[in-house]
Amino acid sequence: MKKMLFMGLALLLAALPALADNTITHGSDLFQTAGDGTTYAEVSVPAGYFCTGSSAYSGTITMGGVPVATSPANVLGNTDTIIERLSDTTFNASNVATVNAIVRVANFKSTSPITVTGCSGSSLWDVTSSAAPTQSSFAMTIYRSGSTATGGTFDSTVTINPRLTFTQQGTGGLTRTLDQSTITFSTSGASWTHQTGSGGLTYTSGSVQVDTDGNGVPDTNVPATSNFAAGWTNVPQSGCAATPCPVPVPHSTITARHQTKPPLPPCTTTTTTQATTQSAAKRHGKLATIARCYAISNTFTSGN
Repeated sequence: MKKMLFMGLALLLAALPALADNTITHGSDLFQTAGDGTTYAEVSVPAGYFCTGSSAYSGTITMGGVPVATSPANVLGNTDTIIERLSDTTFNASNVATVNAIVRVANFKSTSPITVTGCSGSSLWDVTSSAAPTQSSFAMTIYRSGSTATGGTFDSTVTINPRLTFTQQGTGGLTRTLDQSTITFSTSGASWTHQTGSGGLTYTSGSVQVDTDGNGVPDTNVPATSNFAAGWTNVPQSGCAATPCPVPVPHSTITARHQTKPPLPPCTTTTTTQATTQSAAKRHGKLATIARCYAISNTFTSGN
């Protein structure tokens, strides 16, 4: 009789919905950036910047994310953007919470080289972008529909000071670094939940060291993820079997756009093999599922 009672209690507890947290705790928000043309920046540099006699450059550079180097290695999958919420925040009676945040990592590379004339050597230059050493905090406003809600929306005005690095292709190519003025991105009505859904990436083993300047060497500690999963929604989505589901989080301004979504976790040896097998099956016309992990590799290769 006692055994049946305990079994019944266990089944009842398993059937209960996830509980809402009244406090969003300090932590890191993780994003990946697609190189599909939805992330770009307008860049203008004067004549003579790249070398004596170089032409001026003005154009829109399409960027894609480059996975951030970490210590421990590869624990953040294909994350290329990290925003740290700087403190805990508690929902008020109107179910609104505010918190300051700061960009820690914004690691991108041009999806194709730009062309600069007037310098000896190659006219093709690769462009990378990282967060400059000095960044300013900005406010996030988090909303939920009621005290029992396990997700909602958030607004923010993200400020970032980008550092662009131009690298001439070829042996002995030149390198130029340009710190841009502050860019302010607006995000409105983006989705969040307390927990990620199937295939979501979290890191809860304390702080992790990350590469903030794009040189491939981890240099700064950021906190673990917490009970705020940006880019996830409890609203059912096409192609998502069960909520929470991943959804895009766009950051927009007049001269730039940053389209992000939740990152994939790193693959284990088993899942990497599975993803490769699925890809091969698809090429042969067989049914294949979408890979739910990320095999660490260089997202883009230069023409060197």
